[in-house]
Amino acid sequence: MIRASLPYGILMCLLFSSCGPEVTFREEVNFGSGHWSYTDSVAFVFPVADTTGRYDLVLSVDHGTEFAYQNFYVNLRTHLPSGEVLTQNLSLQLANTFGEWYGDCGEAECTLDIALQEGTRFTETGEHRLVVAQYSRDEPLRDVNGIGFRIVKN
Repeated sequence: MIRASLPYGILMCLLFSSCGPEVTFREEVNFGSGHWSYTDSVAFVFPVADTTGRYDLVLSVDHGTEFAYQNFYVNLRTHLPSGEVLTQNLSLQLANTFGEWYGDCGEAECTLDIALQEGTRFTETGEHRLVVAQYSRDEPLRDVNGIGFRIVKN
C-alpha cells in the first residue's frame, strides 16, 4: 500500500508546486503610434513590502521587425520611498551583430524580455517608481510599440 501511494504522492507534489514563478507586479504601456517620443516617459509605480526576498526585475520591449537598429538607449530613474533617486543609462540590445532579433518574434513584431536585475533585494519598503525614458538619437524612435515592467519573486 505504501509503494502504490508513494508515486501518487510525488506526482501530486509536483503538480501543485510547479505553478511557475510568482509575479508580484506587472504593467505594460503601449504606444498607439508605434513611435516613442522623448516626452513619453513611462512610469511604473509599485509597492514593496518585503526587503528579505529576492526578486528579478524585467523590462520587456515590443518592437517592429522593421526597427532600424540593433539597440537603443533608455534612461532609468528609480525613485525610492526615502526620496533618493537612482539614475542609469542603459543600452537595450534587441539584435545580435548579424541583425537577428532576440526574443519572441512574429512576422511583424518582436517581444524581448531584458533582465534589469536578477536576484536583487529591495532596501526600502513603500512605494517605488521606475521611470523609463527614451534616450536614443532619434526623435521619435520609430517601431517601438510598447514597454513593460515586471517583478518576479525568486
